[in-house]
Amino acid sequence: MEQIQKQIDEQFHKAFYDNIHQAIAADDHTYIVRLYTEIRDRLAAFVKIDGKTYQKIHEEFDVPFFKQLIMYKQFNGNSMPGLVNTTFKWIHDLQMPLRDTSTEEARQRVLTAGQGTMADVVTTYIKEVHQTIDLVEKDMKEFVENQDHPVVQEMLKQAVKK
Repeated sequence: MEQIQKQIDEQFHKAFYDNIHQAIAADDHTYIVRLYTEIRDRLAAFVKIDGKTYQKIHEEFDVPFFKQLIMYKQFNGNSMPGLVNTTFKWIHDLQMPLRDTSTEEARQRVLTAGQGTMADVVTTYIKEVHQTIDLVEKDMKEFVENQDHPVVQEMLKQAVKK
């Protein structure tokens, strides 16, 4: 049963990334902006809605501005490194330090994909960002589930001291 589920997941992901690739090639602005908004919202979900960090994420991931860039073809290969670096900086700031190396590797995979087409780069960006955010969510869930564990309690004490 696990093997079947794995195959289903792989096919779903392949179809999803193929769809992204096609949307970019077809200049489907609505879909591209929706993907961008999803990333912003996933990052913002880790912080308090009424906090400064939430506002800062929304400022740096300015959806209306991004939409204008996409619609008027002002977002290009020169814009991509800035988006990649901003996104992975936020992931780095929100994640547990033990993920720093894997997050940097994901960022590098996206930057390396820059030699391909814009569709290749954006597809790689979306894939790597979502996989990395999935890990942050997994870590947060484990942290909450184990909040009474002595190691977690010690981490919380150290965080409060800082």
